Amino acid sequence: MLTALAMSAAAPALAFGPSWEGDLINDAKDSAASAQLVSTGGPVLTISGTLGGGPLLGPVDFVDMYLIRLENPGILRISTAGGSFGGDAAFDSQLFLFKAGGVPGDPKAGGLLANNDADDGNTGSLIGPAATDGSGFVVSAPGLYFIAISAFGTNPFTSGGDPVWGALNVPGQIRYGEGRDLAGWSVTGQPEGGAYSIRVEGFSGVNVPAPGALAILGLAGLINRRRR
Repeated sequence: MLTALAMSAAAPALAFGPSWEGDLINDAKDSAASAQLVSTGGPVLTISGTLGGGPLLGPVDFVDMYLIRLENPGILRISTAGGSFGGDAAFDSQLFLFKAGGVPGDPKAGGLLANNDADDGNTGSLIGPAATDGSGFVVSAPGLYFIAISAFGTNPFTSGGDPVWGALNVPGQIRYGEGRDLAGWSVTGQPEGGAYSIRVEGFSGVNVPAPGALAILGLAGLINRRRR
């Protein structure tokens, strides 16, 4: 399941400016090693793509994952909730935020925040900078993160087979994943897919040259060590 993360970064930028539509050209994958690098320069305001597939449309695709840079944690927002929050999805969406880490050759995604329904009656999803599950967790550090979107019924699990998050069944609740590493995704039932547009705030593209996202992760770690 894990492929070379550098492959997703070696390709030229697939979209420019505040809208990223790379999934419409080259399908975004579902792991730390294969996530699509949002490589456009400057702020990113929307990430658009599709989930779905099947016998006539190619492999089933119920998760898209993106590597992106968080510039301003204080205004962090990830939304398919519509209205004043922005974004939309033609299906019951779930949104996830993971911290990017690991070492070159072994990238990792640590679960931070997740939401299923933005509110009662709203099957769009909404994540802000803080968990609302009583954990008190707040995203406070700029850096590299993964944003993932899935169809309801598709959920991340750890290498031990445990859920990264528990049940996302409380409308409006943003749950903390305690940094658990993503190992894969489980599918329950027959999730529905479709087009989506994720509204993001506080993020920018990872505007760096090849040799790829593995090098980005290694460079980020080196920079942090030098700062300390």
